[in-house]
Amino acid sequence: MSFVHDVSAQDFEGAVLAKSHTVPVVVDFWAEWCAPCRMLGPTLEREVNALAGAVELAKVDVDQAQQLAASFEVQGIPAVKAFRAGEVVAEFTGARDAAFVRRWLAALAPSQQQLALEQASSVEALSQLVDDAEVGLAARVRLAALHLQQGHPERVAPLLERVPTNHALHEPAEVLRRQSALALAAQALGDEATLRARLAANPADDEAGYALGCLCAARGDDEQALALLLEVVSHRKTRRDDARKAMLTVFERRGSGDSVTQTFRRRLMMLL
Repeated sequence: MSFVHDVSAQDFEGAVLAKSHTVPVVVDFWAEWCAPCRMLGPTLEREVNALAGAVELAKVDVDQAQQLAASFEVQGIPAVKAFRAGEVVAEFTGARDAAFVRRWLAALAPSQQQLALEQASSVEALSQLVDDAEVGLAARVRLAALHLQQGHPERVAPLLERVPTNHALHEPAEVLRRQSALALAAQALGDEATLRARLAANPADDEAGYALGCLCAARGDDEQALALLLEVVSHRKTRRDDARKAMLTVFERRGSGDSVTQTFRRRLMMLL
C-alpha cells in the first residue's frame, strides 16, 4: 500500500490541510524539469512508505499549482513542508540524503506510545502509561485530571509528585493540585446532596456555598462553580477570601482570554 499521492491545487485543502488533523502530511513541491527534485522524490517516497501510514506524502507539481506554491512562499524546489493540524510545522529545501530524510520524518511521525496516549481516554488505559519513559508524565497529568473530574481528588497529588518543577507540564500539574485541594476541603464539609440541601434551606450558608462551588470546579462545571463562589464573596463573611482564591484557580485553568473568565473576573472585581 502506498502512502504517496499526487495532489492538485483543487484537492489540496482536503488531501493536505484536513488530512493533517489526523496524520502528519508532508508536501513535496516539485517539477518534472527539476533535477534535484528527481533525486529527492524517490527517497522521500521510499521513506514515507516505510513508515506504513504514520506520515503521508502529497506531491504537488508547482507548474500545475503556481498560485498554491506562491501562497506557501515556495521560492526554490524541491521544497518540502510538513503539515500538522492544518499548519506548517517543519520544512526544508533542496535535495537531501536518505539519512537526513529518515531523521526528519521520524521527528514528525508519532511513536506507538504517543499514539497510545492520544487514544487513551479511560482510567485503565492511562494507568498503563504512567510509568512509560516517553509519555509517562503526560499520562499522569491526564489521569489526574480524569480522577478529579470523576470525583476522586485524593488520587491527584500522588500522581503528580514525579512532575519536575522545570518541566513544561509543571504549571498544569500545579493547577490540578490546587483544584484537588479545593475538592478535598469541600468534601470534608459534606457530600453534594447535603450541600445543596443546606443551600436550599439557607442561601446565605457560606460554608455550603463555598464547598459546593469547589466541588463543581473540581469536576469542570466552571460556570456554576464561579456563580456559587461569587455569591460567597458577595456575602463578605469568613469564607470570602477562600472563595476568591478558588475563583482565581478556575480563571488560571481556563486562561485569561476565556469569555467565562473575563465575565466572572469583571464581576469579582466589582465586589472587591
